[in-house]
Parts: sequence; structure tokens; C-alpha cells
Amino acid sequence: MVTRVAPKPRTNVVPVECAGDHESMGAAQGRATAAALAGLDRAIVELMAVPLESGLGKLARSAGRFAVPALGRVARRLMARDLKRHYPRQYDRMAGIARAGGVPLSWLFVGPGVEVALNRVSYVRPGACTAIAVTGSRARRGEPMIVKNFDYPDAARDTYLVRVSRPARHTLAPSIDVTAAPLAGSHEGINEHGLAIAYNYGYFTGRAVARIPITNLVQEVLEQCRTVDEALAHIARRPRSGAAILMIADAGGALVSVELGPDAMGVRRASDCGDALAHANHGVTEMAERDVPHDAVLSRWNPPPVRGHRVHQSSEARHARAEQLLDGAGVASERDLIAIAGDHAASPNGGDDTDDGDDDTICRHGPYYRTTCSVVLFPQRRTMKVMFAAPCEADYTEVSL
Repeated sequence: MVTRVAPKPRTNVVPVECAGDHESMGAAQGRATAAALAGLDRAIVELMAVPLESGLGKLARSAGRFAVPALGRVARRLMARDLKRHYPRQYDRMAGIARAGGVPLSWLFVGPGVEVALNRVSYVRPGACTAIAVTGSRARRGEPMIVKNFDYPDAARDTYLVRVSRPARHTLAPSIDVTAAPLAGSHEGINEHGLAIAYNYGYFTGRAVARIPITNLVQEVLEQCRTVDEALAHIARRPRSGAAILMIADAGGALVSVELGPDAMGVRRASDCGDALAHANHGVTEMAERDVPHDAVLSRWNPPPVRGHRVHQSSEARHARAEQLLDGAGVASERDLIAIAGDHAASPNGGDDTDDGDDDTICRHGPYYRTTCSVVLFPQRRTMKVMFAAPCEADYTEVSL
């Protein structure tokens, strides 16, 4: 049985229209998000879980005005050359965001720099997510669907946006992208061909040949690929840093879960898994050998609310619960999948039932990580539904190409 609380009134999401070459698309994003970009120093301090009203918070905020530009300059020196060489259009989009948003370009390298660096530091990991998906044969309306919850600290929510990208070059596909103000890349998206992709954080080790955040790779896949098989081939040959678990579906009905490291990948196909897939943030393919050990705990370099917790505890609980609910759903409707995304019940791994959700529930309400965005992707309709909240807190806004 799925348990959830009643939703509150809709939180509307207004897409940002971005058209032209990549620098022009970035400029449209920068103009629309200038206020969020100007507050990046504050957001970064809040992501450290330091109360701003405290003496330490005031000190950290003051230091942040100097630390953000300094970190950005270092990250830009380390990453810009690789980005311009391998993903030049995404670099151009970053330049447009910075120019129109009124911030130095180096500021936009802070987030990607941290994303890449954290994958090299033991037991320091960003965020979490849960994704569930079905093929058309497991869907009430006969169409594939992906539902994904993005779990992150509340402080990041003000930077979130949905953009509609319409590249001037006819060989590149328009897409709807779920992203953040400073990012050229994206976490989720669906393109005009019906290719849909959702990005969960992963923890897999490996040797990267270039310092490229996976958000940039996701955006490139949306621009250049039509089908799941094209996306898999593209991902396999493109340089990247860090790790991820991607859910990818296409309008033809193909659906895969991809566990992705810097130099290797493992793939599960829905056709081999009962035409439904679920994943959280740990590996279950051969990539599990590259994962953080399952008895590892989060180190002192993490924010205070999560220090000492086992790295995979929440991921294992959310994944087990999602699979249990998918198995019980049979031929699922959109409402069934959304109910799973909003589930507050204890996982099969143990723990008490809760009406409010906690750090181990699919609809996550932990002391640091919370479900701050939820997305439903419909490849055949070229449509997504999105909210910048937990499924128990709001209704979805529909966006179509």
C-alpha cells in the first residue's frame, strides 16, 4: 500500500524560453535568473547547513563573498579548457548566462567544479534521487513514463528552472530541460524526438580523461540523440567526470537504467526486468564493484546533519521500497507512479511507518536532503510535468514542446 499526505495547492512553474545559438540561449537564461545568480554566495553558505543568523553563519556569508569568486577562478582554470575542447556549445551557453546575468563567468564554474571534485573525495557525495519508470506494456495508457524525485537541500530550490531550448542549428533538437540558474547542462529533459532522460547522482569510481560534469553530457544527449540506443552509443564515447545513474526512455518504447562512471557503464534494460525499472543512488549492475562500500559512512567533510550516516542507507531503503511498489502496481497509471513518488511509508528494509516522511522514504524529508523537485516525463507526448517541491506538497505543472 502506498502512503502519502494530501497535496497542497499548485506551485506554478513558468518555463524560460531560450532560442538561437548557444550563447543567445544562455543570455535568455541569464536575464531570467539574474537574481538567483547574484545570490549564489548566500546559497552556497546555506548548502553548508550553517544557520545564517548565527555568528558562524554571518562569518561564513562574509567569507562567501570572497570564497565564491576564488573557488570559481580555480575551477575555471581546471575545467574551461576541457569544456571548450569537448563541449564548446555548452561553454558558449555558460558565457551567455554570465554575460546577461551580470556575474563573472568564473562563478558558473563553482557548481560544476564542486560536482567534479566531490567524486574524487571519499564518502563526500552530493544529493540523492529516486527514479521509477515503466514501458508501454506496463502502463495503463500504453505509453512509457519516467518519474523522478530530486533530493537536495532547500537552499538550492531558488536556483531551479525549467527552460525550453530551441537551438538555431537545425541538426540539434529542441528540448525541455530541468536545470538550475548557473548550469548550461541539465538534470532532466525531453527532446522533440521523444527521448527522455533523468539523472540521479551516482558514486562510481574510475579515471576521467576530461573534467566534464555529467549535466553537460545530459544536455548534449538531448540535443543530438533520437533513441535510447543512440543515447547509449553517444554516452559510451563521450568524455565525462563523476558518476551518475541515468533513466532513459524513447518514444518507441525502449527504456534503460544506466550506471555511469568516468570510464565505464553498466546497463539494465526494462525488457529484461518485467518492463519496469527503479533506481536510487547505488549500483546493482557490474558497476557495483566500483561503488562506495556499503558499510561506509559519511565523513566529517559532510554537512553536520548527515555526518556519520551510512552512505547507502537512504538509497537502499528508497530503492527497495520503489521496487516493492512497482511490483504491486501491475499495469500502472500516471497516478500510480506519482503516488509512488509521494510515498511516505517505511521501506522493506525496516524502520517505522511515518505520515510525514523521513530520510529513508521515497518522498524524502530528511534533516538535510529533501525532495525539492519532482518530474514526470512522457516520451510519446514530448511532455513533462514538473514541480519544485515534494509530491506531497504541490501539484505538477505541465510543459510541452
